[in-house]
Amino acid sequence: MPLLCALHDVAPPHLPAIRALRDRLRARGVAAATLLVVPRYHGEALERSPETVAWLRAQAAAGDEICLHGFHHRETAPLVGWLDRARAALFTAGEGECLATPAFAPLLRAGRALVEDLVGTAVRGFVAPAWLEPRGFGRLLAAEGFGWHEMRWGIERLSPRRRHLAPVLSFAARTRARRRTSLAAARLLRPLVAAAGTVRLALHPGDLAHPELVAFAEETAAGRRAVTCSRWLDEEGAGA
Repeated sequence: MPLLCALHDVAPPHLPAIRALRDRLRARGVAAATLLVVPRYHGEALERSPETVAWLRAQAAAGDEICLHGFHHRETAPLVGWLDRARAALFTAGEGECLATPAFAPLLRAGRALVEDLVGTAVRGFVAPAWLEPRGFGRLLAAEGFGWHEMRWGIERLSPRRRHLAPVLSFAARTRARRRTSLAAARLLRPLVAAAGTVRLALHPGDLAHPELVAFAEETAAGRRAVTCSRWLDEEGAGA
């Protein structure tokens, strides 16, 4: 059964936590993961951390996929519209970047070019912070040459356009109440996701500080065939 494991918020401030999570997953047999890289996480430049760049290069060479995960990973302008404000308040703390930036195309181009140049590998996918996208964002990604993007409830191939239902198992680690609620929801959702045939698992740097979240992730990953998102979509296309 395929496992799509993604590590979010890959950036210099989070390198120790991300590296530790990747090592723990590898110990559970996760040979391939998708690393969601932020070029300017809260203003910190990726290229100013040779250690982070070297680690990403090593991971890409070992079979991990490099994906673009926003640009700043924070809202740089006020959100317009009550629905976007409500979505952002529910799922993130001031990091609904794609909802807050109407003209995102220049950031997509700059971010992908920077990451590809630093890491030396193609970037095919995009994942919005907290999976919060404005309406029609998939069309923009397709026009910019991206191959796929993730949503909370699935993954969309962009050329040709095709959506795959695949809910993500993830956690909200900011508060004790959110941790308990998100872990309970993940436990309820896991057998349903597994029955559908593909398991998506997302981890954030903050999850490392909570053993119960990491233990759930390790249990979920154990014994499953880990593939990158692009590899999975290629396999799905070949089997269509």
